This record gives sequence, C-alpha cells and structure tokens, in this order.
Amino acid sequence: MASTELALVNKVELRIALANTNDKLESLLKIYLAPLLLKLGSSHEVVRNKVVSICDHIDTRIKSSDISLPAESLLVQFQNPKVDSDPTLVRNYSLKYLSAAIERLSSQEQANLVPEVVKNISKYGQFQQRLFAILLKLLPNYKMPAKGSKDEDNLREKFGFIKNTKDSAFLSFHFRSLFLLQGNLLKDLQIDRTIQMPGLHPSEVEFLTFNSKDTFTPQQLTRIKAAVLNFCAGLFNDYDRFLIFLTASQDKTTSVSEMAEGLLKKVTVDYEEQSLVNELYSLFLGGPGIQPVPFQFRLRILQLLSRSAKAANTMPSMVDTIRIGIVSTFPKERLATVEFVRWTARQAADVILEPIARGLVDGLRNVIESTGLASEAVASAQDAGIRGFAFETIGLLCRRVPTIFSSDLGIIEFLFNSLQHDSERLRPSIQESLSSIIPVLDRLEAGALDNLRQLLLRQIKLGPDNSNCQFLALRYTIAAFPFSDPLARYVCILGLDKDNKGEVISEAEKGLNAFLFRKLHRPELYTKQLDYTSDEYIFPKFKEMLDLIFSSWNESYKFTENASEITVPLSVFIESLKFLREILLISAWGQAGLEIDEGYKHKLEDILTYNEKARADVVALLGDLWATDTALQAYMNAAFQSVCSTKSGLSSIISLWVEFLCLGPSEMVFSYLDKIGLIETICLRQYNDDRILVAHALGLIASLSHAGDGNVSAILSRALNELETGSVYSPKLDASILIVGYLLSRLNARGKLSYDSPKMSKILDVLIRNLESSNKNLLTVTIVSITQLALYKNLRTCEPEELSRCEQLLFKLAKEDDVESAIFALAALTISYTDKSKKLEVATRIYSLHEKKKIESLFSSGESLSCIAAGWQSTVLKRSIDIHDIIYSSPDDLNCLKSILDHILESCNTTKPSLRKASSVWLLSMIQFCGHLDFVSQKLTEIHYAFMRFLGDRDEIVQEMASRGLGLVYEKGSPAIRDDLVRSLIQSFTSDTRNPETSGRVSNDTQLFEPGVIQSNEGTVSTYKDIMSLASEAGDPSLVYKFMSLASSSAIWSTRKGAAFGLGSILSKASLNDILGDNVRLSKTLIPKLYRYKFDPNPSVQQSMRDIWNILVSDSSSTIAEYFDIILEELLARIGDREWRVRQASCAALQDLLDCTPTERYRESLEIIWKMSFRALDDIKESVRVQAMSLCRSLTNISVRSIDTDGGASKQSAAATLNILLPFLLGNSGLQSDATEVQAFALDTLLKLVQLGGSELRPFIPQLMDELLGLLSTLEPQAINYIALNADKYGLTGDAIDATRLASIRSSPMMTAIDRCIDLLDQQSMKELVPKLQSTIKNSVGLPSKVACSRVLVTLVIRHLDLIRAYAERLMKVVITQFTNRNDTVASSFAVSAGYLCRVAKNETVVQLFHLAENYYFESEEERMRTISASLVSAVSSHASDKFVSLASSILPFVFLAKQDPEKRIKESFTRVWSDNTGGTGAIKLYMPEILQLSEKWLESRQWRVRQTIAYAIANASDSIGTDVPQLDKLYEVLIKCLVGRSWDGKEHVLESLTNLSIKNKEKLLRDVRLRDSVLKILKTESKRNNPDYKIHAVKCLEKFGNEFDIDITADE
Repeated sequence: MASTELALVNKVELRIALANTNDKLESLLKIYLAPLLLKLGSSHEVVRNKVVSICDHIDTRIKSSDISLPAESLLVQFQNPKVDSDPTLVRNYSLKYLSAAIERLSSQEQANLVPEVVKNISKYGQFQQRLFAILLKLLPNYKMPAKGSKDEDNLREKFGFIKNTKDSAFLSFHFRSLFLLQGNLLKDLQIDRTIQMPGLHPSEVEFLTFNSKDTFTPQQLTRIKAAVLNFCAGLFNDYDRFLIFLTASQDKTTSVSEMAEGLLKKVTVDYEEQSLVNELYSLFLGGPGIQPVPFQFRLRILQLLSRSAKAANTMPSMVDTIRIGIVSTFPKERLATVEFVRWTARQAADVILEPIARGLVDGLRNVIESTGLASEAVASAQDAGIRGFAFETIGLLCRRVPTIFSSDLGIIEFLFNSLQHDSERLRPSIQESLSSIIPVLDRLEAGALDNLRQLLLRQIKLGPDNSNCQFLALRYTIAAFPFSDPLARYVCILGLDKDNKGEVISEAEKGLNAFLFRKLHRPELYTKQLDYTSDEYIFPKFKEMLDLIFSSWNESYKFTENASEITVPLSVFIESLKFLREILLISAWGQAGLEIDEGYKHKLEDILTYNEKARADVVALLGDLWATDTALQAYMNAAFQSVCSTKSGLSSIISLWVEFLCLGPSEMVFSYLDKIGLIETICLRQYNDDRILVAHALGLIASLSHAGDGNVSAILSRALNELETGSVYSPKLDASILIVGYLLSRLNARGKLSYDSPKMSKILDVLIRNLESSNKNLLTVTIVSITQLALYKNLRTCEPEELSRCEQLLFKLAKEDDVESAIFALAALTISYTDKSKKLEVATRIYSLHEKKKIESLFSSGESLSCIAAGWQSTVLKRSIDIHDIIYSSPDDLNCLKSILDHILESCNTTKPSLRKASSVWLLSMIQFCGHLDFVSQKLTEIHYAFMRFLGDRDEIVQEMASRGLGLVYEKGSPAIRDDLVRSLIQSFTSDTRNPETSGRVSNDTQLFEPGVIQSNEGTVSTYKDIMSLASEAGDPSLVYKFMSLASSSAIWSTRKGAAFGLGSILSKASLNDILGDNVRLSKTLIPKLYRYKFDPNPSVQQSMRDIWNILVSDSSSTIAEYFDIILEELLARIGDREWRVRQASCAALQDLLDCTPTERYRESLEIIWKMSFRALDDIKESVRVQAMSLCRSLTNISVRSIDTDGGASKQSAAATLNILLPFLLGNSGLQSDATEVQAFALDTLLKLVQLGGSELRPFIPQLMDELLGLLSTLEPQAINYIALNADKYGLTGDAIDATRLASIRSSPMMTAIDRCIDLLDQQSMKELVPKLQSTIKNSVGLPSKVACSRVLVTLVIRHLDLIRAYAERLMKVVITQFTNRNDTVASSFAVSAGYLCRVAKNETVVQLFHLAENYYFESEEERMRTISASLVSAVSSHASDKFVSLASSILPFVFLAKQDPEKRIKESFTRVWSDNTGGTGAIKLYMPEILQLSEKWLESRQWRVRQTIAYAIANASDSIGTDVPQLDKLYEVLIKCLVGRSWDGKEHVLESLTNLSIKNKEKLLRDVRLRDSVLKILKTESKRNNPDYKIHAVKCLEKFGNEFDIDITADE
C-alpha cells in the first residue's frame, strides 16, 4: 500500500519538476497541490516525508514568483480533510499554502473567501490563530452589502451566525482584543516578549501576533482595524457591536477611533444587561495576568457604569472598581469614580449598600482631604469638582444608610467643619450634603442626639460670618428635636440675633413657630393625623426652658437676674422672654385649648384680650406659679431689667412685665413695692408709650400702700406739684400727669384715697387746660390720665360744669382733630356720671361721629357706646381690670343700655351710607361687649335680622360687620334662634330668591355704586336720587328699574362675601349631617358652590370659605370623590359665567380639583376641560387670564404625566389620553384658535406631549408634523419678516438675516418635536405623512416652514432609509419645484434635501436631477440659478456619494466645465466636487468624449458667459492632458470654435492652449495637413485682431507655431 501511495506522489513530483515555466507550475499546482497535501495524512511515514520534501521544493519555486495557488480547494481541504488518520499535518500545510495563496488573489477573489473562512471558525482549536490571521488579511477587501438591501438582511445567515452563535462570539471577543492591541508596542513586543498590553492576557497577545510568526506593522494594523469596523457594523448584533465599537473608540489612531465613535452612536444597548455590565467591569478591573485598560478607557467605562442600576448592584466588582478609581492618580478618573459612587448611592439595593456604605464614606473623605484639607485653598478647579461631588455623595450615602452617623456624629461634624473652613465655591455642595441627611435625623440614637445638641449650639454661635453653618444648624434643630426640647428652641432663639443674615433669622423664626415647626419637623408625617400632645409637638416646660436660657446666658454673657443692665444681646433677650411668655399662655389654656394654625400667635393676643375665661385662666396660673415656684419670679426680675435698662428697643418686654403685673397675684405686685422710688425715676426718664407703661406699673404697685404712706405721699406730692406748677411742657410734666392718673385711680379703686372734692377739681382743672394744648404728647398723656381717673370714679366729686367742659373739649378733639383716644375718654367720663341723661348726652355726641371715614374711629365709638351702655359690665372695661380682688360694677351701670341699643337698631334701618356703616360697627360692638347681658339676649332676634339685612349691603365693611355679628348672635342665641339663623343663611347662600325680612330698603340716600362708576352731565351717579335724575336725562323712566335691578344683583353677589363670614362663624358649631340631613338636592347645590368659593379672588372670602369647608367637611378627599362629577360640572359651567370673579374662582378651583384626582376619573371630560380652560385663557379680564394660565400649566403637567410610560403610566392610559387630547389641540380650539395665548399654550402642550409620547403617537404623527411645520412660519415674530423686507434700511444683508432665522429654526422646540415624531415613524405613518409633507412643501409660504421641510427630508433619509425608499421619486418631484424659490436659502436647503434623497432614488431620477442642474447652469441668465446648480451637484456628491460615483459619467463632464465659472463662489463649489470625485488628469482623459460633446452643445448658447466658460474649460483640458488624447480631432474642432469671434479678456489663454496642443501633437499635424492649416489659419486670423494687448499674445502664438512647424507665417494664404 505504501508503495502505491509513494508511486503516486513520485509522479506528481516528476510533473512539478518538469514544469519549466511559472504558468505550467501554476496549472499543475491548481490540480495537484491539494491532493498532494492530503497525503500528509497517510499512515506511512515514508509517504509523509516524501510529501514534505516536495513541499520544500514547491516553496522554493513559488517564493520569488507570483504563481497563484488554489485557495478555495485548500480552504475546503482544511475544513474537511478526507483522511482516516490525524488530520493535523494536512490542515497545517493547507493553512500554510492558503495563507500564501490569498496574497496572490485579486481583491474580489479575496472578498469571496471571507464567508467561507468565517464559517465554523470557532471549532478549529489550535488552528484558530492562523485562520483568524487569514481572515484579517481578507477583510480589507470585503465590501459589505448596501444598506437596506436584501443581501444585508441575509448577511448573518450567509455567515452562519444564526445557527452557530459560537462563531460570532469567537470573532466578537478577538475583534475586541484586536482593538486593544497597541501598534506602537508591536516592534517592542518582538524584542521583549514580557511586555504586557493593557486589557489583554499574554496568551491573547500571542494569539493576535501569531507567536510572532506573522506580525503587523502599525500601518497594516490601522487598515485592518478599519476593515473590521466596517465588517462588524453590518454583521454583529448590537451587544457585540457595542463592545467592539467601544473598545475601538479608545484606539490611539484617530481615524479608527473617530470611525468607531460614529458607529457607536448608532448602537442601542440595554445597560441593565448583566453580561454587558460584567464585560465592562472586566475591562476596567483586568484580571489574573491582565492589566486594566488605559486611563481614558477606564474613564469611559465609569461613565457607562454610572448609567446602569445593575452595575450599582454587582458585587464585588462594584466595590473593586470604586476602590481602584478613587485612589487613581488621574483627577478625571477620581471625579468619574466619585460620580459612580453617587450613582451607586442612589441605585444600589439596601442589602448591597449597607455593608459597604461606611467604607465608601471613608474613601470619599480621604479623597476630600487628599485634594486639599478643609482649612486650605483648593489647588485646582478640577480638584474642586472632585471634592464637590464627594461632599454631595457623602450626603446621599448617609441618607440611604443612616447607621453611618446614627451613633457617631463624626461625619456630620466633618461636614459642618468643612462648611465653616472650606472654599466659597464648595459650600453649596457641602450644604447639599448636609441637607440630604436632614430627612433621616430621626434615626439618631440618644447619645448622638446629645452630642448633636452641643454641635448645633456651637454652630449657631459662630456668628453672621458663618451664616451657612447657622442656617444648616437651624434646619437640623427643627428636624432632629421635638418642639418640647428646650435647647433646640434656645438654638432657634440665638438664630434671631439681629446681626444674623435674613435667611438665618427667617429659619429661626420657623423653629419658634409651632405651626411652621409642625410642617417642617418630620414633614412626611404632616399629612397624617398627628398627636399634638406628644413630646414632638408640645411646648417646652416653662421652668426647664427658663433654667436653660438663664444658665446659658450666665455662661456666655455673665447674666444675673438682678443686674442693673442687660448683658445679653437685645434681640436674644427680647425673643427669649417673648417665647417664655408664649409657653406660659399655652400652659394656662392647655395644649388643646388653642388651635395651632398659621395665625395662632395673633390668636394668643386676641384670646388674652377678648376671652374672659382665658384671661381668668392666665390669672390663675400666674397665681399658682408665683406661690409654688421661683421660675416666674426669675422671669419677672429679668423682664424688670428692661424697665431699668437705658437701652432702646425694649418696649415689648416692658409691656410684657406690666401685663403680668396686671394679671398676676397681689403678691407679685407687692414684691416690687420697695422699688417704687426707682420706678418713679424710670418713669420720669422714659418716653412716650414706655412712660405710660411704667406709670401704669407704678400706679399698681404704689397703690398697695395708703395714700398717706410716706413714699407714696412723696411721689404724689412731687407729681401734683409738677402738675400744678409746670407751665412749660417737659417730659417730667408728662410723667407727672400719668403718675397722678394711674396712682390716684388705683388708690381710689383700693379704697385708700380720701381726696376732697376741691383738690380733685383742681387736678381736673389742670388737665382740662392741657386738653387745649397743641402739644401732641401732652394731649396724649392728659387724655390717658383723665380716662383712668374717670374709669375709677375719681371724678365723681368734681363739679358738673367742670365735667361738662372736659366733655366738650374731648368731643372737639374726637370730632375735629380725629383723636381716637378722646372718644373712649368721653365714654369713661360717663362712669363718673350718675345721671342717665348726662350719659345719653355723651352717647349722642358719639353718635354724631358716624361720618368719620377711618374705620378705627368707628370701632372706638362702638367700644365707647358699649361702655356707656353697660359701664364696668362691658367686657371692654373688664379686660382692663388689673386689680382682681375688688368689685367694679354698680347698679346704675345698665341704666342706659336699652336706650342705646334701641337707638342703634333704629339707625341700622337708615339708608344713609355713613350712618349705616357706623350702625353696623356699633351693633357688632354691642353684641361683642354686652352680649352676655339679659336685655341684649332678649333683643337677639331683632339684632339677627339687622345683621342679615347688612349682608346685602354693598359696603364691604358693613358686610364684614354683619358676618361677624351673625356669628356672635349664633353663639349667644337660644336653640330656636340658632336653627332659624342656620336656615336663613343656607337659603341666602343657595337660593336666588330674597327673604323680605332680610332685604334692605332703598331710599333717595341709598348708595348703589361707588362714586365715579356712572357719569351723568352733572357729575357722578351713586344714589337712588341720582339714578332717577339720570333716567330723566335719558328720557326713559324705565331705566330706573334696570339700574335698580343691577344694584340688586350687585348686592346679591356681594352678599356671598358677607355670608361667608357669618356662615363660617355659625357653622363652626354644626356638622354636615346636622345641616344637610337627608336633603340630597341641597347637598348637591351647596358642595359644588362652596368648593368654588374656596378659590374666590378676594382673600377674605377665600379664607372664610376655606374655614367653612374645613368645618363642614370632615374628610375632604372622600367628599370630593363623592361629589366629583357635580363639582366638575359646576366649575366648567361657571368658567363661562358673566362675573369675572366667578370665572377666576372656577379656574382656580378646577386646577385644585384636577390636581387631587386621578386622571382616569375625568379622562372622558378632558376635551371640555381643555376647551373651557382655553376659553378662560382668552378672557377679557387679566386676572382671569393669569389664573387660566396656571390652570393650563397644571393641565399640561397632568396630561404629560398620564402619557409618560417611563414614569409609570400604562400604554392603554397613554393611548386613551392622546386620542382625546391631540385632535383637540390640533383643532379649532387649539392650534387653529384665533387667540394668540391659546395657540401658544396649545403648542407648548403639544411639544411636551410629543417629547414624552411613545408609539401611541404614531397615528397622529402626519397631522402633528404638518401643523408644526406650518407653525414655524406662523409663530415667527413679525419683526423678523419686516427686517427681512427692509434689510437695506438697517444695513443688513438678506443672507445674514436668513442665517439668524436658520439658527432659530435649529434651536426651536418645535423642530425638536418634529425630530421626535420622525423617530417614531413606521410604515403606516410614513405612508400617511408623505402626501401631507408634499402639500406642506408646495403650499407653505414662510422661510422657516420651507427650511424645516427640507430638514425633515434629510432626517428621514438618515434615520429611515428603508421607509422613505418607496417615496423617493414622489418627494424628489416636489423638492425640484423649490429650486426656483425666490429665497436663496430655501432653494439651497432643498438642494441639500435632494442630495440626501438621491441615496434612495432610482438612477434614472438622479440622472434627471443632473440634467436639471445642467440646464439651470447653462440656460438661466441669473447667477442665483448657477449657484443653485452648484449647490445641487455638491449636495449629491457629499450626501449620496455612492450614487454620484456610479453615475459619474453623467455629471462630471458638466462639473469640469462649470468649475471654470467666472464667479468665485460657484467656481469653488464645482472645483471641490471635481476634486472629491476624481484622481487627477486621468479623469479628464476618461471623460473627454463627454466633455467635448457637452461643450459642443452649449457653445451655441446665446449667453456670452456660457461660451467663455466652455472656452476656459476646453483650454484647461487641452493643457492638462498629454499626447495620448482621445478624440483629438474633436478637441481641435471645439478649441477652434471657441476662438471664433471677437477678442475678450482671457481669450489669449485659449489661443495659447491651441498652440501648445499642436506642438504636443506635432506628428499628428505633420500627417494631417488639413488640420495644420486650420490651426494656422485661426492663428493668423487672431493675430490680426484690433485689440493691441490681445494681438501681442496672438502674434507670439503664431510665431511659436511657425517656428515649431517651420512655416513662413508671413506668407499669404
């Protein structure tokens, strides 16, 4: 058997040896090489050795020759060696010769081998290296199928990747490795095998360099890499392509990296794919024997990992990556690592993050400290960026994992210290970090909380230079500690220091405001039902708070209670005592006794002033505290320091001290008895209001002694002496008057005064004289003194004449000088009267003050009347009681009550506006201050109806009085009265009919309108009498009734405001069920109206209605849900109401309603909601438009959220919403609306919907794009059009203006929306879009729309090549119509569009386009058409280069001619196209027949410019080519034609070209005498031209020609 095989081998050897030529050897090898190599699989060694020796001979023969080898058969044999034994040797030699064979193949033959080489490449084990090397050699010649072709679609199947994914994985891996192979290290690698390449294992380097047997030069490697990128772009899936392109984008060869970046942008991958994340981590971290990839690549990987939640949860790779990156020596890598840590802090699961969080924080802290300690300046902006991100990330980590700081405040202290000392530009980051921790401060342990208290106290004491620290300290204080924590509240008090910055003071105020504290402390709990009696929300204990404050003051400011001067900063001192007072008041009434709302601080004052029981509670508490605890004594002593202090600004604390003296027990007052001398001295030096307060205190304290007491007697003597002898005004006189008033009155009240009548008369006489003084201060203190003496009946012993004189002077001051205190002094005088008639005379005087316009005067008169009517039984006087153990009232107190009340009720029926207003105030005062008296209770029904009539008054003050009065009547009335009042008010609120009992009366004096509202010939119309006169002037008495009806309507609507106050007060005691019962109809009427009134434009109405709603509706959410449909119906109807207030309120209410209701509940009503909202947006009233704008913004946000599938909306919900909204917004009520505001808002909403919409948008895309394209012109500012039409006036060019317009189009949000629509296109929507796009291109007028259409076409070609292919011809037709547009910018834009469309257009269409460009150039006499022609050709060349090259013979001849254009811009454009598509003079020879044919055609043109251009072009062609010229005769013919006719500038060049051509082709002319004679003839003709300059050139050419051909040029023809 061996001999047989050996014989066959020998025969082959002989044939090869006898082949004496390369051709013979080549033919033999094609037949025998593969079978010969197959014998290497023989089982006989002698045969194998023989084959090896023959192969050596073959190697020698083919080494130095170009003998081709049978590559295909060698490859087939390698893949499937048909041997029974081990095929290794056969495959080895087959690959050896295959490698040699491919280098001898043509490019196409190499390309054909690629698919076969790739098939099953992954299964060949030890041969993979050589086979991969062969593939790399083949790839540069492999051309990928055309984009979108069937061949491209079948490519993966062709390469077997669909069935065998192992091949694609094998190639993907090694291609990635190839791009990590650094060309600059290849030579070094051949010398030193230990060199490592980052990202590659040494074995992989060996694989790629083929054990150094077959290495690449850097140039070869670059070419191979580019080929691999092209190959991968069309063959691999997105996942494999992404990793290959990503690796390639980091290549150091610019051409490779830029190409990879471009391809990478077209790849979309899911960063949550675990395998992708693992690959990225593997590249970043390296592995055993593998170095990490270079720094720039690691930076890119970190950026990608920071987009993957999966990456943040991949352990331990995530931690290893952070550990490496955070200590990198490259600042950019450290910054990217910090950003990755921040991403991890947000995305990592708790179970992943908690174990590593502290380590991450420590690492970040090290980064901060290593890039510049907190006390040092930051070294660079880059370091600042790293540190800023590090600070912010620390905050995020602490927020996610509170255990980092819950027991150890080290990191918080570090952050506060950094905030104090770090650079200014880093403070926002540190603030953000500290702010991030605030929501989780409740996780602090007890020990850490104690440390935090001290830390925050240190921070607040840093002062205004560290306001950032102070501000954050206050935020921490509010968040971390309950309101009951004394030290936390003290920190807030320190924040109120007047030297602190405004934001610090504002935050400190929040920390001391119980209502704001509840909103800021644990805000996540604010919406829940809170227990406000818990430690979180109750006030601190008075003693604990006081002890803390005083001890802190003692430590910081050396404060003592009995010091003569205040050492504490005044603002801190004042706010501390005020807060302690607040604690005391709250303690007196209990935590639940006062509703803590936004105005609770004001309510504290009101309750203390007006609520008798609350005042009694405070008196009781102060008595208990004084008897049982020293804390109140310490507090009063501290407050007394403000009285003794010489510093200004302490009035509030002086007032506080006097207030507690008035409310406190006699023991408290007695404790200051030994200081009356000091207090007298202080009173004499104080000024204005402070003097009155101190005098009041002196009267209280000194009156504890008898008037005959030495000290008291001395004080009185000094004061009376000054009073009697002081002829010139002085502060001392002021003080003396006050001391006399307060001391004598309190002594008399205590029964310790025995002054006789003459002495008191003398005092009164002095005081009466002072009432005539012009000195305001003296008047003030005199009136105060008279008031005190009168109230405490000191003046009863005085003569009636004196009292009458005093009364007259006080009345004069009240009426003429508008002194309000004089009004109350008048009432006080009546306390000293026993005669009823005298009291009523004073009341009559007060009645006459009803014309006062100042509301304060009316209130003062009301209080005064109540005092006259009830004496000390009026609560006005009761609240001024400062001695609690005596009886003030007397039997004659009530002797005027009936007369005064009856008079006021009668006055309520008047139609005189000023008296009506005053009567409303007086009646309210009577019910307020005397409502507890029996007689007033008997009159409640009458009072009730009076107030009800006032509700319909047009004066807002009257309505206000009525509403509050009704509330008081309800409180004081019997059950029957209460029921009647409820029914009446409900009826007036919900019914359009009027109750006769509550209807107002109209007389001649009734004021119906504000003066100036209606004008007549005689002036302003305001009363009924004026209305009658106006009707008479108009000659139509019926107008009276119309105006009255108008007045009635005004009253009804204004009544709602009055009803708001009254109803709110009354219903505060009723529940919804009590009022509405089972009356469904009433509830359906009331609830929607009441909901709307909550949003009335008038703040008072709005607040009252909200109060009513809150009282009526215990569960607002469920009530709204139950009545949603009828509320919505009411609001939509009322948006169209005639009253602007109703329209505005309805808009606001609708916005609130929709914000708190799921979209599904009202989706079907969305269209009508939008319609009415847009209607309001075009309202005539500006305030309605503003509210409607807010409503529309809210609607937009709601609509956008409902279609945001990424944000959680379902696709079904999104589709349903879009189906309703888009047709509406695109219709007559939206974009087609005549109202500019509506149109603009509809557009804004559309843009937002498009931005977030997904596939659900597709049915609307054609119409959307059509509308948006049109609006680009419609919404362009008219000023731009004007400037464009009048550019010359402003020194502008049309091109400059168009450039600005183009820039605005590119940045337009409408263009962004159009791009988004294009991205969503599918086959069906494209089919519907094309006709609309054609129509828009044809019919749109404005430049923005035209240019945008051209951009749309370009984008369609780029993004949807396959979709647009079927419509290319249709679109090209309409595009061509725009080339002749009068605007050059529009024409140029569509030229570019045509260029892109050529990519998908048929060849015939492209050729037609070329012909059109040619006709524009040669036939048109306008330069702009030549420009368009140039733009068109350039566009096709740039954007459809494949088509351009394939049809080059149809266009390049024209380009060659046109690049000789005399206009520089046009010439450059054609020259660039020629250069881009040709390789030199060879192209001229190639296209010479077409050039000559085209030239001959257009030489007949009537345009001189065309003939000149052709002449230049032919001359240039003649000069550029050598002797081997195709169609030389035709060239001569055209050149000679170009020279026919008159001379022109540049003709000499053509003549010279003819001469040179003839010389170069001398042999031709020597043979062709006729041609030579023709040339000679034209030369002689041209030399005879009259143009002297040209003639010189012509003669030279003739001479040159004659010399060359030895012709006598002087001989006659």
